[in-house]
Amino acid sequence: MGEPEDSSEDFSTVFEAAFARLQVTVLEACGEAPDWPEKIALGVRAGLAFAAADPAAAQALTNGALAHGVEGVARYERLVNYLGERLYPGRDERREGPRLPGITERAMAGGVLTLVAQRLDRGGAAELAELAPEAVQFVLTPYLGGKEARSVAARFGLSEG
Repeated sequence: MGEPEDSSEDFSTVFEAAFARLQVTVLEACGEAPDWPEKIALGVRAGLAFAAADPAAAQALTNGALAHGVEGVARYERLVNYLGERLYPGRDERREGPRLPGITERAMAGGVLTLVAQRLDRGGAAELAELAPEAVQFVLTPYLGGKEARSVAARFGLSEG
């Protein structure tokens, strides 16, 4: 048997190009906001719009990465860590409540990536941008609480409020 059509070298190139484009997209979107919660709301919205506009890139970053064994999983972990690092400053936004578990940022990033992967698996890339309100609330709730997370989404035109 020959080598699979999407060799490790080809996958590496595709993943790295998609990851770089996603990073630029998220950083540009976040740069428009004055405060951390708003940066996250705009970043989540931009990330989902990126996935909806380029499902092949989103597939490479999620399902494709996980299907490429140890190398792919390592790349996926790098993506989760990158996204989680954007969330870490939210710990400073917390004004009350118990200390967040150390895995919070990775869990939030991984949760959103799982939503993307699931939609892609069932051909629902067009639905991804519509997930922004719920994804923003999901990501911000551990840091701000549900009411404030919904408020941030509403202020940035992500939900009806």
